[in-house]
Amino acid sequence: MITQQEAGGAAAQGDGVVRALLTAVATLELLASQGHDAHVALSTLEGIAHELDSMGPDGHRQFVAALERIAADDPYQAAWVRGLPDALGLDR
Repeated sequence: MITQQEAGGAAAQGDGVVRALLTAVATLELLASQGHDAHVALSTLEGIAHELDSMGPDGHRQFVAALERIAADDPYQAAWVRGLPDALGLDR
């Protein structure tokens, strides 16, 4: 049986992956907005959105929960982090 503390530890590890994804998405958005390889950047963002969308309802909930934890830790970026699912066209 997994305790809540162990489950929280797993969530924290998963949050690291989500933070890495956020860094990649932010970089791709910047490249697309500045015209540097915009087509490649947009195609990559669409690929990320497709993979995230294929996670199913449980995966979506876990992803959004991780985004909420990350947003709570970084109020400066919170609005962008919370808006990412909509920006990528993901159904919640």
